[in-house]
Amino acid sequence: MKIFEKLAFVSLAVLITISACDTKNKNADKQANINFLLDSLKNIYAPDTRVVLWNVSTTLSSDTIFLDGEVDLKTTYNEIAEVISKNFPEVKINIDLLPKENFDQLVTGLINNSVANLRSNPRHSAEIATQALLGTPIKILKRDEDWYLVQTPNKYIAWVDAPAVVRIGSDELKNYKLSKKVIYNNQYGFSYSEPDENSQIVSDLVIGCILPITVSNEDFYQVKFPDNRIAWVKKNEVGNADEVLNRIIEDELVETAKKFVGIPYLWGGTSSKGLDCSGFTSTIYLMNGTVLQRDASQQTKYGEEITTSYNYELLQIGDLLFYGRKASDSLPERVTHVAMYIGDTEFIHASGRVRINSMDSTRENFIPQYVPRFVRAVRVKGVSNSTGLESISDNDFYKEILN
Repeated sequence: MKIFEKLAFVSLAVLITISACDTKNKNADKQANINFLLDSLKNIYAPDTRVVLWNVSTTLSSDTIFLDGEVDLKTTYNEIAEVISKNFPEVKINIDLLPKENFDQLVTGLINNSVANLRSNPRHSAEIATQALLGTPIKILKRDEDWYLVQTPNKYIAWVDAPAVVRIGSDELKNYKLSKKVIYNNQYGFSYSEPDENSQIVSDLVIGCILPITVSNEDFYQVKFPDNRIAWVKKNEVGNADEVLNRIIEDELVETAKKFVGIPYLWGGTSSKGLDCSGFTSTIYLMNGTVLQRDASQQTKYGEEITTSYNYELLQIGDLLFYGRKASDSLPERVTHVAMYIGDTEFIHASGRVRINSMDSTRENFIPQYVPRFVRAVRVKGVSNSTGLESISDNDFYKEILN
């Protein structure tokens, strides 16, 4: 090859390489701009991914940018499609709106175990994110082999193993709502194969389990599990679910809370088999007609702030006490613990186990380390229009199963 032909060939190769690099750099810059725009949309439509599904990402392949993912709200789905198509029409959008089937049916499943562990990922080795009790209405978002991604009445999203759930259709749900239901009131107990506590145990039960009644005798109710198992429960261990879950929160709060004394701490727990601090407070309020958000960092945002000083004189029974780290010039606020005030300077909380401590430094059960960690006290005043604090009668999930 002549020298000028070699030079021409090398020059052409360099130009092709530069052009390819320019294209690659432009696409990388474009992808970065799209990701920035997506982050902005996420801050608006899914600021808390514990309660809103946002699984959206971009990939660059063969000079084409792909936008893939899953969301669970129509507003989010429509906004992503509109904004990206308008600003980047060449992007290939493949976003799924979940659930893909029965989208307009909110409650599509019922918890079938006394306590179901909901995990952060679809595997048994993943951490427990929260728990759901027997009879809890849930929304099934999708299935991944033997796991369901579900949403609970307080909007929390997590994974549960399929055997712990029974799917329910719209007609079944209507009939289920009409049935009279009981809620288990004892800390822990059992259902039986016969109206006799010496008969075969069908399942254990914990406080908060909900079951429909099929038959009644003098001492027992016959009940039906979501998977159609039939069992008997003692009448003196249950209450009318509609009445218990729709009552006004007053003196029952302390009585409910003290049923859990001594129960060990369990990260992610919300049952009498084990609880964490916010699982404890949310369960107390659930049994007294109010749905709270799942985590302490969520619960602290709702209700009426009473004080940011460690002063029990301003408090009323049922006030929530939040601990952690107050905001400073260099660090944001961080709430890591919650307790409930029960009167006479004392509060009850899950810390190691469910126990009672005092805010009065002269008492034996005073904890000095808690004083500098105190962030605020919040009063939960019954019904609120906020989704972070609502009566069970106003909760969209429970309205589907209770009269």
